[in-house]
Amino acid sequence: MVETLLIVAASALMLDSRLRSALAAYVAFTAITLTLSFPHHAAPAALALFAAVAAIKLMLGPAAILLIVRRYGVPEYLAPSFGLAWRVAFAAVAIVAGHEVGRMTAFAGVHLAAVVFTALFSSVATVVLHRNLLAHAIGLLALGSSISLAGALFAPAMPGAVELADTFDAVIATFVALGIARALIAYDPTLDVRSLRSLRG
Repeated sequence: MVETLLIVAASALMLDSRLRSALAAYVAFTAITLTLSFPHHAAPAALALFAAVAAIKLMLGPAAILLIVRRYGVPEYLAPSFGLAWRVAFAAVAIVAGHEVGRMTAFAGVHLAAVVFTALFSSVATVVLHRNLLAHAIGLLALGSSISLAGALFAPAMPGAVELADTFDAVIATFVALGIARALIAYDPTLDVRSLRSLRG
């Protein structure tokens, strides 16, 4: 059931070409990864830390993206890199590959390993399948959530400080990307990855 919900949210992330529905898919995707990685027997301090990280992922990231959209009048079309049929095929490959890798003998002892790899591959595919800079930021946020889930399931005894550092790095990388995107969008709201390829030194 959990894997099915994750696949539905991941598919929406990879396939959607509208910003607000992609953000809704990201929130659902991240809520699922947070549920799976919830430290049920953690100390109050660890639970408070988990709640703070969850707030950053579920509220601060999407709010920053919406703020940029409203401030600079950015089009909410995410400019897919391929037509719908190719996106569906690519998304199917990412999901099947994640499922199959998770079932490999090397990961037999890891509960929900297939879910972890499906989340990781889908996050990367979200970036690959869109040209829009904000879609890339959403993909990076999803990747941060996937990495946190991988840490919780593959190394449950890992110190909370290490997981926090990983999450912090992912969040900072995303906000750096958002800062760059904001500067570019302030110059021209229609810029995307394809148009940036024309820039030469």
